[in-house]
Amino acid sequence: MRSDHISLPVRHLLAVTFVVAAVAAACGSGESELVAGRGDLGHIHDLVVTDAGVLLVASHTGLYRIDDLDRAVLVGDEHHDLMAMIDTDEGDLLASGHPDLRLEDYRVDDHPAFLGLATSTDGGTSWAEIDLLGAADFHALVLVGDNLYAAETTGKIWHRGGDGAWAELGDVEARDLAIDPFNTQHQIAPSYLGKVWASVDGAATWETLEDAPTLVEIEWTESREILGISEAGTIWTTESIGSRWDEIARGPSDVETFHIDESGTWWVTVHGGGISQSLDQGNSWTDVYRPPDNR
Repeated sequence: MRSDHISLPVRHLLAVTFVVAAVAAACGSGESELVAGRGDLGHIHDLVVTDAGVLLVASHTGLYRIDDLDRAVLVGDEHHDLMAMIDTDEGDLLASGHPDLRLEDYRVDDHPAFLGLATSTDGGTSWAEIDLLGAADFHALVLVGDNLYAAETTGKIWHRGGDGAWAELGDVEARDLAIDPFNTQHQIAPSYLGKVWASVDGAATWETLEDAPTLVEIEWTESREILGISEAGTIWTTESIGSRWDEIARGPSDVETFHIDESGTWWVTVHGGGISQSLDQGNSWTDVYRPPDNR
């Protein structure tokens, strides 16, 4: 997940609110839209806030746009299980996971249902395969300049350079991945069991951080602050790999995803599909989406 950590002006919240209201008004209640009911999102794996302030949700059943507190609308008509998603500086989306096998273009004979790396240049309305279809299932993506790092479900970190060539790096079963934006040699990753692993040689080798708290998601900000969250919602920070961890805030519990967007807003998603945001670095939280009770 890409994250930049800067102070957040109040106008950002107003801008997001305005965009959500405008999108909802423009869309109305068109019959062609697929609006998520309770449980329809499944797991939420990643979030992207576009330059226009639109909140996009990478979920188990496809890409959704949050239009209102109880309204999530499917973007496009493809139902990929998006296990990881980020946006580029150009505003394109990159994603991985499991493809919508109703679509013949995503079927590869004698290969597992792995999406590899796909991209969208229209906000997720349509997707195009880049490569590794049927060969890789990435659960975390981090883009630093032209360098893409990806945590593969089999327990390997991959690197894709600006020339499009892939290289397999070291072994770590990473649930999430964060990288120092100024030094890609330094990387950190929580495992599926909550242990925190770190690399100081560009993901070639990994060691556990024995003094780190149990974490499920992690971010490395432009201010060189490492922030991680536990499943119970406790948020921790450290200045660098090997430094002391301090508890600094508490968010919603039953955490699935933790994301810090370019404006500095903190986002948390929880099991069941709820999404909350904090504009004050975890001191207070506001519900952004709650699945409808009856639909």
